[in-house]
Amino acid sequence: MVNLIRMDLYRMRKSKAFIVCLILAFVLALSSAPLEKVLFMVAKSLSNEINETFITEVNFSRILTNPFPMMGMMITLLSLCYFFYADVENGYVKNIAGQMPLKGFTVLSKFMAAIVHNLIFAAAGIIGNVIGCLIVKKITPDSNLLDSIRILVLKMMLLQSISAILLLMVATLHSKSLGMTLAVLFGMGLTGLFYAGINEGLKPLFGQGTNIANIMPDVVISQYPLDTVKALAVSIGWGGVFLLLAIRVFDRKDVK
Repeated sequence: MVNLIRMDLYRMRKSKAFIVCLILAFVLALSSAPLEKVLFMVAKSLSNEINETFITEVNFSRILTNPFPMMGMMITLLSLCYFFYADVENGYVKNIAGQMPLKGFTVLSKFMAAIVHNLIFAAAGIIGNVIGCLIVKKITPDSNLLDSIRILVLKMMLLQSISAILLLMVATLHSKSLGMTLAVLFGMGLTGLFYAGINEGLKPLFGQGTNIANIMPDVVISQYPLDTVKALAVSIGWGGVFLLLAIRVFDRKDVK
């Protein structure tokens, strides 16, 4: 299992899609603060009603709790889809799975490698954002550092549960297009209409107040303040369900 994870990590860092997405995520994070200033100056020059001044200070805790600025979440999830589908696309998934006691180990290995993948993208987003802020702002330390670390850890756990959903769609069901569609919807926060449709179907069973969006990881990850108990329950619950489902389904199906 360890060798399988190492192989997946090696394949991931050699992937052109991974490198391109990582560079793009870093560049967008770096440009976030400068672009904010440019847009502010443009808006101020076009309207005489704007009397505010550009905020030149930002707390480090605010940067730390936003590891995926400027579409970073979407790019991270798209990179995951490319990674999850690579062995299927290149035609050697059957050889790899055939060497495992259980074929589902290949899915579990991808999930473990996704942890490293997501941490790398989070680091790129934070570092890029820090550099970008230093260009146009002053970063100040504050007393919320410990709480910001808590929020960052919870967001990474919620991201991992989203990764489990994509893992089922892409690695197990071999639907790269569906996975990438979900990656865009999750990353851009565009799942509201989809959840509204599910709510309408569930209301006859659970009442008019039913709102499944409140317990979905892509929605919870953007909530403020982020409740620890709720975030843990959502990340562990959905992550566990979709990971086990991905492993069981893959283990029972013919690998082509």
